[in-house]
Amino acid sequence: GFSAGGRRCSSQPPAGPPRRSAGTDEGSRRDRRQARPRSTGQLGNDDGEKGGRQMFDKNTLRTNNRDMFMGAVRHYRRERCGPGAKASAPDEQGPTGGKGMLQVYLRKRPLFEKEERTRGDYDVATVIPPGKVVMHNCLFQADLKTPFINHLEFEYDQVFGEDTENSEVYRMAAFDLVLASREGGVGTMFMFGQTGSGKTHTMTAIEEMAAKDLFEGAEPGAEWLQMQFIELRGNRCFDLLAPVPKEKMPELRLRESSDGCFFAEGATNVSPKSPAELISAIRTAHSRRATSATEANSVSSRSHALCTLRLLRSKGQLTLADCAGTERRKDSMYHSKERQQEAAEINASLHALKECVRFAARRERVPAHAYRASSLTKLLSGAFTREDSARLSVICTVSPCASDTEHTLSTLRTGMTLGGKGNEREQKEQIIVRRPDEPPPPAQWDPSQVRAWLVEAQYQDAADALPSNFDGKMLVRIPEARCVQLCGGDAGRGSALYAALRERIRVSKR
Repeated sequence: GFSAGGRRCSSQPPAGPPRRSAGTDEGSRRDRRQARPRSTGQLGNDDGEKGGRQMFDKNTLRTNNRDMFMGAVRHYRRERCGPGAKASAPDEQGPTGGKGMLQVYLRKRPLFEKEERTRGDYDVATVIPPGKVVMHNCLFQADLKTPFINHLEFEYDQVFGEDTENSEVYRMAAFDLVLASREGGVGTMFMFGQTGSGKTHTMTAIEEMAAKDLFEGAEPGAEWLQMQFIELRGNRCFDLLAPVPKEKMPELRLRESSDGCFFAEGATNVSPKSPAELISAIRTAHSRRATSATEANSVSSRSHALCTLRLLRSKGQLTLADCAGTERRKDSMYHSKERQQEAAEINASLHALKECVRFAARRERVPAHAYRASSLTKLLSGAFTREDSARLSVICTVSPCASDTEHTLSTLRTGMTLGGKGNEREQKEQIIVRRPDEPPPPAQWDPSQVRAWLVEAQYQDAADALPSNFDGKMLVRIPEARCVQLCGGDAGRGSALYAALRERIRVSKR
């Protein structure tokens, strides 16, 4: 495993006794696969030798070139957003005007100080009110030397910037659903996005504000509504309101009713008498959810939570679904087998949910096989089978971090597809890197530069022996014998000149 010059190639492992398999050729191939090192972006090899080409992943390149990419993003914002542009603007129609059955919203969370300080992250998501967001995908060409940015524009019914208050998000995205359920309709809201993008933060605030509006017109002390709070871990269903310790929460079975909808058999129903009681019950249920540390969030919700509120007088229903955070296979490759299975089940249920929402958005009857695909969609089947009175709202939450670019793009594309706003618009910007002035390589020297280098290297006699039109292209091709000839036949000086020329060429290729 050595190159022709005796130096190990940078893509090979450190020298050592070769690993041999006692078995067949298949065993040998397996050994070779295991011996292949991972590209980590480190210089050289373990023994300190100088390596050749360095390999970096996308996020390493984004971090290493933070200042360059941030400058280009700031320039884009000055050109597109203008001075003093606000992150979000209220809809002129107000919270109840001109909305269809499905509304898709986007909320961008702030960039946290620890992400800037410890990871070197920066903001690559630009909100353009009222309904557009641009993702700045910072990349390099295959040569790893030429940087560029893909500015990808997405359109939603409403976008909320990092400065938007929870009350504004509730007024624009959730109040319609609360009003519809008070009048006998079916309102359903989904939170969708990457782990750590702010789903539970947003949903908790919406639940507490909705609790106050749901009791409007209620008689003091009278039974006004009933609540169920169910947790879905994969295809297993648990009762978060059961009066037992968290470790002993009962597992529920899903049953199909006569109208084709599904319900959780034996789920606890509570009847709060006031907004304060309802908020207290919601907080208790959230505290019992399954969480786990992930790369993005130390207390990530690893389950779906469905809060179902049924109004007894109007027969309306409001369902608030806080979906588990999505993860890509790449991000969970170091998880345990159990965690990998959990991530796969989460993604499968979210895919089934997206399919049902697409049918509903087109005003088509959702086929039974679509909502039977997962426990999540089974429990939400009431929102998909009552097309006449159902209202759907989706809030996509995204992180502004450059290191989360691929996650964010996946969420943005999903949300825009659900809303039927068409395809993303792409604008590619090539970044011109201004490096300090460097001397040209020998192959690009003109005759005067060739002569100047020879004189500086103490080879005046060789410079005098060259023709006047001898340029760099000729110089880099001369053999050692020609160098001896230029030095008046002195073999020692000729070899030294040839070696000095080879070294100058090698240095220029770094």
